Amino acid sequence: MLGIRRALSPVIATIIISAAVMAIGGGLWAYAQGASTVIANDYINGTLSLVDEITERFVVEWVSNSVNGETLTIWVYNYGAVDITVDVYVDVDDGNYGTTFDTEIVAGSYASIEVSFVGDPLETGDEVSIKVYSWRQNSAYQTYYV
Repeated sequence: MLGIRRALSPVIATIIISAAVMAIGGGLWAYAQGASTVIANDYINGTLSLVDEITERFVVEWVSNSVNGETLTIWVYNYGAVDITVDVYVDVDDGNYGTTFDTEIVAGSYASIEVSFVGDPLETGDEVSIKVYSWRQNSAYQTYYV
């Protein structure tokens, strides 16, 4: 009987050690699979975002002001392949400024953006600097003389 117990001890020890190694290996495999999935998804999302940024194209097509100088109208044309959202910043050489935020422009279309100068209207001879920024950090610039 003593010989059988001695013979079973190494077998039981091997089974216990194998089970422990399998459990640790399974845990490490699950962790590595989860981490690699997160890294792969971040890479794919980042790449797709860069593709959208690269294919984003827009230009300030036309600028005009109202007769009384209280409104500046800016036409922005999105000739790119993706829809964009832009913010418009307008600086006048006399220190006056105006902004318009969150204008959405569908791919292949125009948007008419109005900036108000009520209370301090534009005057003949004013130089107006227009900066149009997309949310993907692309930009278009235009200088307009009233």
